[in-house]
Amino acid sequence: MNVIVLTGRLTRDPEVKAGQSGKVFTRFSIAVDRTFKKGEADFINCVAFGKTAEIIGEHLRKGSKAGFNGSLQMSQYEKDGEKRTSYEVIVNQIEFLDSKGSTPVATEQPVATEPQHDNSNDDEFPF
Repeated sequence: MNVIVLTGRLTRDPEVKAGQSGKVFTRFSIAVDRTFKKGEADFINCVAFGKTAEIIGEHLRKGSKAGFNGSLQMSQYEKDGEKRTSYEVIVNQIEFLDSKGSTPVATEQPVATEPQHDNSNDDEFPF
């Protein structure tokens, strides 16, 4: 089972883009506070597809706090003759966690999206 649940704040505004097939996606990173080390955080790279990506791009901004549910994906590649490994979270669900009025989110209750990731066209995304 590959399930990851994170709560954090966006480190920059998300940008929604479309792949060659027209499939919508967004890449972003979140800062997740460390439990036992006050003032320290881990920075986690994330990607979302479809409606989830649209909602993230429409409602979240740098500093927005949200909960993310998804799966961890590892990619290996070679750069300058050196093998490298990267990790990112494929986001399937999101829940807005900022209080009303502290962000531009127009909903009164947290919004959760249904899983949207379809592995059939992953060849067009470089990860």
